Amino acid sequence: MILQTERLTLRPWCEADAKSLYECAKDPEVGPIAGWPAHKSVEESLDVIRNVFTGKECYAICEKDNNI
Repeated sequence: MILQTERLTLRPWCEADAKSLYECAKDPEVGPIAGWPAHKSVEESLDVIRNVFTGKECYAICEKDNNI
């Protein structure tokens, strides 16, 4: 399922999102607040996408203009 607003798209995560996820998730002030440690590599972020973010109600939030 894809949800859209005027500016944003909420869509399922895909493996191509690993680099973008890592850029946010490597910040030591982001992960611990959500209950997980900062990511140490793009590969770790890819593993999270493959094994955690596959849930039916887990969405990547992207700017509509660039899908990032």
